[in-house]
Amino acid sequence: MSLARAESARVWTVRSSWVLAGLTLLAVTAFGVLVGSTSDAADISPGSTAWDGGRMSAMFALFGVLALAVVTATADHTTGGIVPTMLWTPQRGRLLATRVGVLALTCTVVGLLGAVLSSVAVRITLPALGLPAADGAEQLASIAYLHLTGALMAVGLGLLLRSTAGGLMSVIALVLVLPFLLAQLGYDWSTAIAAHLPGASALFLVFGEGPIDDMTTLTARLTLGAWALGALALGGVRFVRADAG
Repeated sequence: MSLARAESARVWTVRSSWVLAGLTLLAVTAFGVLVGSTSDAADISPGSTAWDGGRMSAMFALFGVLALAVVTATADHTTGGIVPTMLWTPQRGRLLATRVGVLALTCTVVGLLGAVLSSVAVRITLPALGLPAADGAEQLASIAYLHLTGALMAVGLGLLLRSTAGGLMSVIALVLVLPFLLAQLGYDWSTAIAAHLPGASALFLVFGEGPIDDMTTLTARLTLGAWALGALALGGVRFVRADAG
């Protein structure tokens, strides 16, 4: 428990964590206000709720979640603080498990809070949409999975590369750049590769569209889970076995 408290303190005693979390929450709340204020109650589809706005904002929140995960995972590697940390906690496996758990939970909570704030903003600016509990539970569970797997992947890449810049470039490429570029090439092989990148699966879970027609919610979730576990495995191996310096 003391190790978990130390990891949590390490995250929230750094100004960048508060800045990233605050900007993420501000951005998704503003998105909810924009969606609600620019929508016409007469054009609302049957069955739509304010939670739909929170789900759409999840893609924007994902980038903040990924950035927060990478920055907090690589912070003490960048500053050299990882050396005394490993001296104080020589059981690297225990330190790794605690660090990953704290970062994943922190990032997922930030993402979920953003979805709630965005949904409430939609509800306030567009009162015709409600916030039913059943739909909210379903939408938030899907958003939580998206942000959890994204955070785990980002933490894994951060631990593997031990570089904030390298980690951020990697997650941006996998989530934003490569899926779009490969899909735009138009070849069967490039489209197939794009469909198996985490960014395409994230877009499918949020908007229901992907680069190929046979994508499903199950395949998208499996793809995100595979990327998260793969990145975490590679980063964990380096964290446990490689020299801290």
